[in-house]
Order: sequence, then C-alpha cells, then structure tokens
Amino acid sequence: MVISCLTKDVSQNENEMQKANALRVLTKIIDDLYVQSLEKFLKQALIDKSNHVVSASLVSMVNLYKKGGHGSEIVRKSVNELQDKLFNSGDGNLQYQALLILFELKKND
Repeated sequence: MVISCLTKDVSQNENEMQKANALRVLTKIIDDLYVQSLEKFLKQALIDKSNHVVSASLVSMVNLYKKGGHGSEIVRKSVNELQDKLFNSGDGNLQYQALLILFELKKND
C-alpha cells in the first residue's frame, strides 16, 4: 500500500518537492520484486524540467546501485542518460552526481 501511494506521488504529482521526496523514499524501501517497475519512474525523473527532481533521481540511483541486485542493473541501463546529464547540464551539482554514479559504474572495468 505504501509503495502504491509513493508511485502515485512520483507519477501523478505536480509538486516537485513531493515528487522528489517520494522518489527518494521509494528507492530506500523498495525490494527486488518491485525494482523493475521503478525503472520507468527514474528515467522520467532524469528528464524532468526541475533540477530538484533530477537531483533526487540521481541520488536514488546511487542508493539503488549501492543496494546491488536488480537495482544496480537499472542504473547500468541508464548510462546514456547519465552521460547526457554530465555533459549537457548547466548545474554543477547535477554534473557532480552524474559523475559520481558513472565513476562507481566504471571503477571495476
């Protein structure tokens, strides 16, 4: 029930603060059964017009990657979007967060 309420906030809420907070909480409490459904929300949040929502999605990706399992696979699939944020974002904070995730992904290559 909590997961469905949070996914509703992420997908239908226009308030950027509630959307960002719901996304961060969702990635903290979600288990491997529901991680695949989270991929769509993370990709939508990465291209959101609000830097706050984009930052929340990047932080959520860091948390998912550190959890391991299916969450890290979702982050690996988002390399192109992360590189786009790194090179085309005017916000230094977003660039730093994207670089942090890309570093974590590539450090064992």
